[in-house]
Amino acid sequence: MTRKVQARTLATRDRLLAAGREIVTVSGMAGLRTEEVVLRAGTAKGTFFAHFTDRDHFLAALLAESLAGELAPLGAPQDRAALMRVLERVYVLFAADAETVALLARFSGPAGAGLGLDRLICEVVDRLAEGLGMMQARGEVGARARPEVLAEGLMALIFHAAASAQCGMHGDAVAVRARADRLLVEMAEALLWP
Repeated sequence: MTRKVQARTLATRDRLLAAGREIVTVSGMAGLRTEEVVLRAGTAKGTFFAHFTDRDHFLAALLAESLAGELAPLGAPQDRAALMRVLERVYVLFAADAETVALLARFSGPAGAGLGLDRLICEVVDRLAEGLGMMQARGEVGARARPEVLAEGLMALIFHAAASAQCGMHGDAVAVRARADRLLVEMAEALLWP
């Protein structure tokens, strides 16, 4: 009996997430409404809240799922060019829009436990650290800090650049994005190259 309940619970969660994916594809994250999710999933609103604390927790689960699909193929970078490609790819995904930045800020730590963003970010940090360790051993990356520390610093830099790319107080959106793009490249180079 318990397995049937568990299977039914997982199937309901999957239906909610599938409905959310459909809505986000058409309307973006900002266009997602809980009422539309439950209608498409064929569930009650109470069922939605039995699975997700609120709309933002739901969006964080959708974001984690989406980012996992995009970031899973990224292995440990083997050289400088590959490292910069990985950093740029993560940055582009994190800086996609203001909602993504806000969800990452809120749910990439303990508040997002079980939603997947925390685990996903740790996996990216681990791959970066692995690649940085190999490059340090070959003298291609400065050895002033352990690879794990450099990887964490690079992720912090990516998040800051992604948040800066959303900041409207420095002028038009194109100029702001270009400034954030330069920030990422110049700071990564300053931190890493001997």
